[in-house]
Amino acid sequence: MDGDERITVLGGTFTPIHNGHRALLHEAFQTASHVGSGDGHVIVGLTSTELAERTRSDPSHVELLGSFDARRDALDTELERIAGAYTASYDILRLEDTGGPAATRDDVDALVASPESKSQRRAYELNKQRIADGKRPLEIHTPPFVVAEDGRRISSTRIRNGEIDVHGRLVDDS
Repeated sequence: MDGDERITVLGGTFTPIHNGHRALLHEAFQTASHVGSGDGHVIVGLTSTELAERTRSDPSHVELLGSFDARRDALDTELERIAGAYTASYDILRLEDTGGPAATRDDVDALVASPESKSQRRAYELNKQRIADGKRPLEIHTPPFVVAEDGRRISSTRIRNGEIDVHGRLVDDS
């Protein structure tokens, strides 16, 4: 990677992958690809099962996520499809802590965060920590929420609960 290459990071469990995730991934590729002289690079931190257990409000939901390898394969398939539209390359890393490469790497330029308040708070805290560590703060890029047919936001929880599908269409129970 050349020194001018822009590196964008984002992280999550990405299960199941839905249109909200796709908006975040497109934002990451756009951010990495369209500025600077290099082709850009996207690092996607995929939450380890252990980290998911520690950070979930309900740890029993973790078994619904599926194995790390299965989630990684599904994410890789999705990234391959999306990456075709951009110049940026990508890597998937296993996230063992909430900071990941966004907290520690000097060469990262931008962080893509969900509009969720928890994600925004984490991004803000991460930049505070970076500054305290003598690193430059990251640009924070936030695509808007993607809403389902009913006008409420798409979420993995709603999909798992059978309310909507991965495209935000209401699931007809009748």
